[in-house]
Amino acid sequence: MIQNISLSQLANASKGELYGENIEFSSISIDTRTLKEGDLYVSLKGERFDGHQFIEQALEKGCSGLLINNEFKSSISDLGKVPHVSVENTLHALGCCAQINRQNFKGSIVGLTGSSGKTSTKNMLESILAEKGPTYATKGNFNNEIGVPLTLLNIESNHRYAVVEMGARKKGDIKYLVNLVQPDVAILLNAGTAHIDIFGSKENIVRAKGEIFTSLKQDGLAVVNADDSAKQVWLDSLTNKEVLTFSIEDKSADLFATNIRINDLSSKFLLNYQGKCEEVFLPVPGLHNISNSLAACAAAIHLGFSLSNLSAGLAKLNASDGRLMTITCSDTLVVIDDTYNANLSSMKAAMDVLALKQGFNVAVLGEMAELGDFSKKLHLDLATYISVRDIDKVYLIGPFASEMAKLIGSRASVAESKKEILDLLEKNEEVFETTKHELITTNVLIKGSRSTAMDELVDMIVKKAAH
Repeated sequence: MIQNISLSQLANASKGELYGENIEFSSISIDTRTLKEGDLYVSLKGERFDGHQFIEQALEKGCSGLLINNEFKSSISDLGKVPHVSVENTLHALGCCAQINRQNFKGSIVGLTGSSGKTSTKNMLESILAEKGPTYATKGNFNNEIGVPLTLLNIESNHRYAVVEMGARKKGDIKYLVNLVQPDVAILLNAGTAHIDIFGSKENIVRAKGEIFTSLKQDGLAVVNADDSAKQVWLDSLTNKEVLTFSIEDKSADLFATNIRINDLSSKFLLNYQGKCEEVFLPVPGLHNISNSLAACAAAIHLGFSLSNLSAGLAKLNASDGRLMTITCSDTLVVIDDTYNANLSSMKAAMDVLALKQGFNVAVLGEMAELGDFSKKLHLDLATYISVRDIDKVYLIGPFASEMAKLIGSRASVAESKKEILDLLEKNEEVFETTKHELITTNVLIKGSRSTAMDELVDMIVKKAAH
């Protein structure tokens, strides 16, 4: 936190009641397993968990005070001896606490959302902003109604910049989160099909993503993807705001890329802005990542960064776990871990990157989850896309695997489990066997929605290759 927060401040902001001493706290915890002495313990309650059940443990570990729901204050023994704030909803109060810390922050905050590319763009922007000063950015997948407040609460006085990723599972999610973030720059990457089972339609997703502009500061910047089919919907809502558009296709956009060169590990391009250009080296592959980098550059330009600053920051980017991360298992086997999540756009992007690899290219694909009634259509769309890509072998797992395999053709095989996929890979001599054929690199890309836990297969293959 930037400065200590008192329980009375929290009570006033959250319309709660303060009981006991008006202590100050400088850190919070929502999990007794990681709680440190002096933390304020926030008892969150969800459909499958209730933090109030662990209050005794929080007290034993030395928490300084408690934030609890009103309904529990009469059921906890000796509560009167412990400084605490009682509120209608502790999740809402957590957001109020985050707002206090955000209001104390004198630096610049960039908020971003999109159906795909959020974390990659966040990492790129963090790498750029760090060129000029300490930067805090969302950790892991902390991009929801719990994660965003925790991110805001981790901003400290030494930070000059912050980058906050926001995700949405339903209409109104982004509107709530961006009201907490109050960004100086708001980036909208794209509107795809992620969580379309909940949103109900692509149009609803477009409107929900556009909520990121509802709490943009008066002198703030909106960054819009000129290559997205929904761009005009978003631009029409920004008539009184400063806007920068970016594109990998349209040279009339404010920022655009030319002279694009992509290989299987990295990319190079010319960044164009206001008649000037700068050579950019991006140490990650894929046309989609060039698009993501343009979004990050637009935000940084508004914050006073030069084109040379942008190029220097992007060149220092590190690969993220589970996002096209290359694992060299041996002289002849490379695993590409892209298991962090999956939707149609990111699946296609991953296939494009795999097709650039030299060697025997294998795609191992799990299900794209949370697509509802659109699930079959989108999986078959993916299969059609793969059918014309230069990929040597495709292993499929999931409810639509058989139908996908028919569209892909003889290159595709269907499995019922990760163990069966490992067995199929073992039988394919190009993968693990190096003595029966000319030494050729086998590239195995593994991808699927997080709920399918395809990262388990990554571990299985890496361990197999080590023995």
